[in-house]
Amino acid sequence: MLGTLRLILALAVAASHVDFRIAGLNPGVSAVIGFYLISGYVMSGLLQRHYPTPSAAGNFYVDRALRLMPQYLFYAVLTLLWYHFASLPAGNASVDHFLGATPDVGDYINNLLVVPLNYYMWNGSDHFTLVPPAWSLGAEIQFYLLAPFLLLVAPPWGQRLRPFFLIVFVIALLVAVLALAGVVNSDWFGYRLLPGVLSYFFLGALLHRCHQASVGSGHGAGRRAYGLVFGAVLLAMFAGVLAYAHGSLRQPYNQEVLLGLVIIFPLLHLLARRRRQHWDELAGDVSYGVFLNHFLIFWVFFPAGVGVAQLPFFLALCVGLAWAIQRWVERPCLRWRMRWRKQHAI
Repeated sequence: MLGTLRLILALAVAASHVDFRIAGLNPGVSAVIGFYLISGYVMSGLLQRHYPTPSAAGNFYVDRALRLMPQYLFYAVLTLLWYHFASLPAGNASVDHFLGATPDVGDYINNLLVVPLNYYMWNGSDHFTLVPPAWSLGAEIQFYLLAPFLLLVAPPWGQRLRPFFLIVFVIALLVAVLALAGVVNSDWFGYRLLPGVLSYFFLGALLHRCHQASVGSGHGAGRRAYGLVFGAVLLAMFAGVLAYAHGSLRQPYNQEVLLGLVIIFPLLHLLARRRRQHWDELAGDVSYGVFLNHFLIFWVFFPAGVGVAQLPFFLALCVGLAWAIQRWVERPCLRWRMRWRKQHAI
């Protein structure tokens, strides 16, 4: 039952981009950490069920492209049409930042490939980004590119992990710790770029392995999942205390990143194995559209900003548009993806 969790996270991202804060903290950052954890969990399961060998990586990539790109391209093209043919709202800082530059061929390529948007801090791609949250899609896509080789280097599910996986995990965790300590940029390496956030994808994947190992194996294997979650939460809280004492906890997004791990990782553990429900699957279907469409809705319908009283209406518009586009754009592509999976899955 992860669909409702994903929708809540998408709504938190949307609300954060219209300046909604909780006790001064950005809920969208914690939500993105949640998406990383969920992605690691779900990709581990997808690879196990349908693409269990690295030789099937190409088919896995097509599967992921058919999942991510149709809605993304729809919203990117819709935003581009609005950019070219509508009068952009004057004085909207968000529009001025993300659509402020006159685009060239490189900008269009960045938006088409998505991955370059994850490196906006060096290539300046955030000055013309049609779907601003797509920087995190860039991180996801990079994880997808590596996943068949990182997650399938282990022996059959539930057995001991091989050293290669553990080495990469430890390196990613070290980068995240350095970001938390302020040794490297905490925003970039603790929240956005793959070398640091890969540790959250891995945690999700490890939780899936623990869940799979516990199926039919009694309480002993099930305790490993509880131990992983409890240990990760405890270490995150301890790291927060150390960062507070060190003075780095208030550096950009460190608090939100730790909160995302502490709150959402246990929720992932509790909800992942619940029986699927139709309403939950519908919530999950809508969540991706909300993640993609909220900037366009903000720019078009709320050029003066979204106040607290307007926030429910803003979020309802995001959900309504996401539902419509999922029904009329993504569902046909979903059927193609299911046929592809049946034809090419091992």
